[in-house]
Amino acid sequence: MEKENTSILPRWKEFFILPEDNKTTTAVFGSSEGLRKEKKRASQLTSWVIHPYSTFRKYWLVLVILATFLNVIVIPMSVSFFTNAVHNSATWIAVNIVVDILFVADLCLNFRIGYWTEGTEVVILDVKEIKTQYLKSWFIPDLIAVMPIDYVILIVKTLGHASTPTGVAGLRVVKLIKLTRLFSLLRLLRFSRLLRYVRDCEEAYGMSNGGLAEAIQFLHFIVLIVLICHWCACFHFMVANIGDFPANSWITKEGLQNKTMSVQYSRCMFRALCHMMTLNYGSVGVPKGVEQLWVDIISMMMGAVMYALVLAHITAIVTHSGASENVYAHKYNEMCQYMRQCHLPPDLLRRILDHLSCRYLGRYFDEEEILKDLNEPLRRAIIHHNCINFFENHPVFKGASPLFIEEVLEMLKFEFYMAGDLIIRKGDIGDCMYFIEKGDVQVETGTSAEVLSDGSFFGEFCLVTKMNRRCCNVKALSLCRLYSLSASDYLEVVQRFPELLQDVGTVARQRLNSMVPVPVDKADVEQIEDTADAEQVDISFVSVCITNPSNGQVECVGNNDS
Repeated sequence: MEKENTSILPRWKEFFILPEDNKTTTAVFGSSEGLRKEKKRASQLTSWVIHPYSTFRKYWLVLVILATFLNVIVIPMSVSFFTNAVHNSATWIAVNIVVDILFVADLCLNFRIGYWTEGTEVVILDVKEIKTQYLKSWFIPDLIAVMPIDYVILIVKTLGHASTPTGVAGLRVVKLIKLTRLFSLLRLLRFSRLLRYVRDCEEAYGMSNGGLAEAIQFLHFIVLIVLICHWCACFHFMVANIGDFPANSWITKEGLQNKTMSVQYSRCMFRALCHMMTLNYGSVGVPKGVEQLWVDIISMMMGAVMYALVLAHITAIVTHSGASENVYAHKYNEMCQYMRQCHLPPDLLRRILDHLSCRYLGRYFDEEEILKDLNEPLRRAIIHHNCINFFENHPVFKGASPLFIEEVLEMLKFEFYMAGDLIIRKGDIGDCMYFIEKGDVQVETGTSAEVLSDGSFFGEFCLVTKMNRRCCNVKALSLCRLYSLSASDYLEVVQRFPELLQDVGTVARQRLNSMVPVPVDKADVEQIEDTADAEQVDISFVSVCITNPSNGQVECVGNNDS
């Protein structure tokens, strides 16, 4: 018998008083080690306390949420549309008793369920603190919501008039029965429990963050609007029903007293929506009687509140969903104002606006700031995903170690060019090379031209020799998305991997031998030689042509045969 108890005890603890082992609880307690410590702390408690992240608590939340949601829908309908036969039926009484017992049990369990504190970020499992917190917060509303006041009043009044069931006294009993139904509306205080438990359930199931949280929040908003309309429809019929359908009532005029409940509810819903949307009165003529007038006033006021909620929620959705578009529009307008202030020519103004439009495509992102918010592995993974195709096609980096590739990837800088933009101009100082993500460029060496496209690269010679002067023009033929890598960044990485320097020189030799000699100044040749000596790079394979200023003829120097 003792062995059986010891085998059942761990399962019982895991179900009731120990937190679940999943992604949500691991994130709540910081790590798997933190979760393990929390389990150990909960298992060592001498008093019986249900952990807020236990399996029992999670399923109990779902059960109470479903029961509460049915209550806030069915209770107004029962007060308004249900006949005495339905109210006195054994089925309806049994359902009410079961639901009330469920909420009484929940009320008692709240004195034994721990809670999460936002300030200290600790789960409180002390019984005294739990009781104090619950008594100070939601105990009174929950207590009123479970009190069977309607049944007590009904029993007392019925017993008081039991000896005179007919005549005037009998009519009073019937009217008292209708009035006692109003006290069942106190159960609508369970709606506060619904809101609290839905939030707790979202946290327990890990649905309080991310895109799913936004969808759930929008669903909450839709459900709230539907509930408000439902309550208004029930309220319209309830007022007339309690007054025994007076002759000037809109229900009497339309002959709805003896219609089916579906017809009555549909007509009341239509009238409530007409009032809430301020379309019309939902029936012929202005409402008669003070009661009907105030019912319509309350409906219109609730409609105004609903309008405000809808407008605020839609505004929030548009603002948050279009954050990047709003930033882009602000940048675009700011650029337009700046250009008007500078009195730029129309052609340049058009090129600038086209550049903004094509680069950001209507959405502005600060990639550097976004990547700063991520940790290093995620940052490297994003850059690796965006740029790895370049390095797979680049002969300089083929076969290089993954660590070397990762070092270079973090140093890439994004650049964007429009068709016709001169990316590299011959004779300019060059300190970087470019990788083409998308687009076409034309490399002009003076006597020939070559078109490079996606996955290609250009300007890499400066990485090997630190040659200051560009020896060709490179022009964008279409919209070009490029990544640049500076020579200083490259050499910083190469210092950690000196064995790659020879491989880079070999690849550069192959590319230079395939190029047509380009005329440059003699000073540039001396600078290349000085740089090569300082970096200990073999440039005997470089063939350079110098223009003789005396006769204008081009003379080639360098050992191109080696």
